[in-house]
Amino acid sequence: MLLDITKIEQGAIINLYDLDLSKIVGNKTVIRFHNGVNELRRPITWQGNVYEPYPIKAQGFERSGQGASNRPTLTASNTGGILNGLIASYEGMIGAIVTRHEVLVKYLDAVNFENGNKYADPYCEFVSNYVIEQVRLHSPLAIFTLALPCETDGARIPARIIIADTCSWIYRSAECGYTGGAVADEFDQPTNDITRDKCSRCVAGCKLRFGQYETLPFGGFPTAAKIK
Repeated sequence: MLLDITKIEQGAIINLYDLDLSKIVGNKTVIRFHNGVNELRRPITWQGNVYEPYPIKAQGFERSGQGASNRPTLTASNTGGILNGLIASYEGMIGAIVTRHEVLVKYLDAVNFENGNKYADPYCEFVSNYVIEQVRLHSPLAIFTLALPCETDGARIPARIIIADTCSWIYRSAECGYTGGAVADEFDQPTNDITRDKCSRCVAGCKLRFGQYETLPFGGFPTAAKIK
């Protein structure tokens, strides 16, 4: 790709985005999207990964060797409330990693073209990584401010809301760690019915599952006095 960008006519460049939620969800979760489709009017495939068409607008990715680094923004449609759900469930997705792939169309996977592509090359790309630092708006559009991983000065530390007596983990997720049988419902009332087995999200519910005097994977902050 370095050879091509020195030419006067370098062909069309497209931007593909990976939204990696793995660190905040607790398992490998990557959402891939692009603001368009391929020659066959289907989702674009790059490096064997499928990038679903999704209405987005990206701004502020200009590179500069002087001054502070830029804070790009991603504006995305909240069609179907998908982003609203993710924002609500994972505290604004703060800390999620956004990877931007800049790729010349001529190097896209052969499956994107009716007659294949003899120039397909999965290694010809520019890659840049950012972290979601802020959610500026989330209805009807979701607007995210991005920052370089080394400059996330506006991020929360830890990258989630501090709540004193309520666990923020999803019950039976990797962070929660409980994989046993039914114990109690959301009111800490004993039950053997797995369909009624729900955590109260309190320390008491955690103790019912892991033991009164054991180390608990509680996802709250019992010593905190208020939400920050």
